[in-house]
Amino acid sequence: MSPRFQISVWLKRACVVLALMAMVLVAGVLVLAATSGGSTSGTLASGRVVTASVDAWYLETHFSGDTAQIKTPHFLIMVTPEQLTVNARPVATIDAAVKAVGVNVKGGTVTFLANGKSVGTYSR
Repeated sequence: MSPRFQISVWLKRACVVLALMAMVLVAGVLVLAATSGGSTSGTLASGRVVTASVDAWYLETHFSGDTAQIKTPHFLIMVTPEQLTVNARPVATIDAAVKAVGVNVKGGTVTFLANGKSVGTYSR
């Protein structure tokens, strides 16, 4: 084999490997973009509806009795009958008669809505 032929073969192999790596990288970015963010909702024992919309890649919720727990990578949010907390810090007090609580997490800021009206904000 001539040296020129060997270089040509290795150059083709390198191009194929780089193209495959680029395709895997693009696929990973698309999967990450498609799975980041999300929303969830649930109804508590009192009939209160809690809805959360999050721009993070991780969202975990637990609805138990009259309490909703929402976990994101940076926040632990609790919705209790009369209080809204983020990372164990009280953010807002709400009336027990509130029937709908909205939690929006966007860009490191948590915003709470009670019956459609803003009642508190927490920024990290």
